[in-house]
Amino acid sequence: MKGITITIMAFLFVLFLGVVYGAISATGNNSVDMSGKIIGICQNNLQGNNNVLDSILVQGTTSGSSEDQNISVEITKNTVVLYKQGNTLENASSNDLVPGQVIGIKFSGPLLQTYPPQTNASQIIILDNQG
Repeated sequence: MKGITITIMAFLFVLFLGVVYGAISATGNNSVDMSGKIIGICQNNLQGNNNVLDSILVQGTTSGSSEDQNISVEITKNTVVLYKQGNTLENASSNDLVPGQVIGIKFSGPLLQTYPPQTNASQIIILDNQG
């Protein structure tokens, strides 16, 4: 009876580790909410007490969708912009964003169902610096 109990406990422990690994893999930092190409940039004039620096119009696909769409993405003072160079990420700024670049975006808020849909970016990764 003691052997069966140990076997069941070992099985449950392995099952638990599998669930934890799956959760970590599904929510890891490597995933983006959208990937696509910058098709337009609107620069903010920074008058008043506004947290938004710029906004970009991106054509691409969101995670869980295979349909291309245009989304307006606001770049705030809290948005981190990075270059992807091979397997490493290097600091960049919103001034480095130009139309034609391929980027990955992590959203920091909900996707507002306006036309075009709008959201804020917590992180923008420049995947193709060809612009």
